Amino acid sequence: MDALSKLQEKNKIHSKHQRRTSWNTVWMFCLLSPLLFSYGYEFYFSVIQNTEFESIHPAIVSVGSLGFGLPLAAMGDLMLFKRVIKLLLLIAAESWFIWFWVVSELSWLAFLPLIPAFVMLQIQLPKIKAGE
Repeated sequence: MDALSKLQEKNKIHSKHQRRTSWNTVWMFCLLSPLLFSYGYEFYFSVIQNTEFESIHPAIVSVGSLGFGLPLAAMGDLMLFKRVIKLLLLIAAESWFIWFWVVSELSWLAFLPLIPAFVMLQIQLPKIKAGE
């Protein structure tokens, strides 16, 4: 019976790691979505529409998306929300970033969601410190 309980515990740990891995894949896809959208946006207008337009270089988009996504992901990881709510907030923030960074090219406005994320983190900071 002891061997069965050990096996059951190992299965629980393995399934927990599998869930964490699948969630990490979703987070990484969301963080890379501005770069993927930039490629798709450029492809659509240059190949399908056959129009010339000036777009942001993909290297600049990747630096900007990392400069936006990594602080947002770090703050989101510390926040005391459920994963689904964190995911919805991340999708909303990334959509905002994509619209103003890639489509409208208003870079100063694209980074605006970092401010509410920082404010929410500062509000939750005493609860986070008390939990540790």
